[in-house]
Amino acid sequence: MRPSSHHFIVISVIAVAAVAMTTVAAFLPATSGARPALTDIVTERPPTTVPSRPTGAVAQAAQAVQAAASNTRPITSGGVTQPITCAWPVESTPSKANVAYPDSNATYWTTPFIAQEGMTITLKGTFPTARFFSFVVYNSAGQDFTTNGIPSSLTDYQMVPDPGTQNPWVTASAASGTYSVTLMNGVTSGMTNAIPLTPSTPSTPLLKGIPAITGFVTMRVYLPANNNANAIPLPTMTISTDSGAKVTTLKQCASAQKTPSMKTQIMKAAIAKMLTQTLAGKAGTPPTTSGTCSASLVFCKAGGSTTPFPNSDSGYVAARYQPAAGYVTVVKAKMPKSATAYGNGPGVWPASGINLRYWSFCNYVYAKPYPVVTVGPIMGCTADQDMPLVNGTATVVISSLKDRPVSTLGPKAKLGWLPTSPTNTTAEEVIAIRNMLAAPTFTQSVMNAENSNQASAQSTMGPYYPSGVQCTTATFAKGGAAGCFKNPASPS
Repeated sequence: MRPSSHHFIVISVIAVAAVAMTTVAAFLPATSGARPALTDIVTERPPTTVPSRPTGAVAQAAQAVQAAASNTRPITSGGVTQPITCAWPVESTPSKANVAYPDSNATYWTTPFIAQEGMTITLKGTFPTARFFSFVVYNSAGQDFTTNGIPSSLTDYQMVPDPGTQNPWVTASAASGTYSVTLMNGVTSGMTNAIPLTPSTPSTPLLKGIPAITGFVTMRVYLPANNNANAIPLPTMTISTDSGAKVTTLKQCASAQKTPSMKTQIMKAAIAKMLTQTLAGKAGTPPTTSGTCSASLVFCKAGGSTTPFPNSDSGYVAARYQPAAGYVTVVKAKMPKSATAYGNGPGVWPASGINLRYWSFCNYVYAKPYPVVTVGPIMGCTADQDMPLVNGTATVVISSLKDRPVSTLGPKAKLGWLPTSPTNTTAEEVIAIRNMLAAPTFTQSVMNAENSNQASAQSTMGPYYPSGVQCTTATFAKGGAAGCFKNPASPS
């Protein structure tokens, strides 16, 4: 199927959905056929014919994308028009599009492309000052892949720096050097910083209206310096087509993110509206799971091969529960040693005595569009470096702002706290613990467990397997977290 001008519109808009839906259904314990695949959640299966033009919210977003790019000439080669006119058009954070279970400590940038024979994409940049950084290429189904034994992802510590510079994830206390990463076909194990451009077999597109040869490249950053994603130096992007006969270096779409133009603001608002409407209109009511993973506060590994746009470096253990006024939820877990000593900066990886690069607790509404809970400026995620630990154990209280225990307040509090939704008070919520980038010697990460299998999560995680309970605010006020575990009570 030859990409058309309609594909240019659809892919430009869908690029936002690609990143924002990185973890749709990832935290929800799936069972045999009980939970719909994302393809069914977001849209119908790809049709045999493409509609003449997008409609509704998609059309509004498409018009905004076209307006924002109206002064830039698209890349056309061999009869194929690329779906982008600038680099990194999509920036995804909870404050910009709070959908699909985001981590408020992360920012993603994504660029869609249509693969061609003899095409390469070269990314050149400076290593960012951040805890974690990676590139992942996804096929049209929203999955990473392996070609010739080479994965379609490259994580910070795996990148070889440019000559004369250093990689701060490889060399201790090194100044941030520069890197060059190439996306191309024909990648072999002897190549440096090379990522496969496409899988060997075309995939069925995740969303209708895009060609099977569509791809997406995503740059992920967790915990940037000063929590300022705007300061992250985005790499240049050079697209070479016709086996190098035509070379184009794209301007940075995101260069305006510090002082966005009115067109950029309109585009982002339209896309966010489209994304929310798409999820709200297609997601439906999450189906009931079965087995032990369906019970309240039973933790199981979430995600799997059907989860779109996965972070191949992360695993999740998650549980559902029903919040209610007058009740608190308490989750307790021994936490692996993470790279908190690096703060919001790079550090040598792997490192002795460190089990994970990063972990976090996040609380989500288990209802479309599956946002992280927010209460004013408070985000419902806490990173490892901000979570109180007592002898290596985190005890997190989840409640409404009104029912927040006094013992969770102040810089010397020994308990963590996450808010429940003040606006969606009837929906279930999901508490998820991320494990990111386990050290090769650490085998007790949830990443090594089986999906939707409580016994597997327990046996794999051992002492790191979390437990949870609910009790009344009166019980907690009298006996604290220990009293809650001793005298549990649920609102239903």
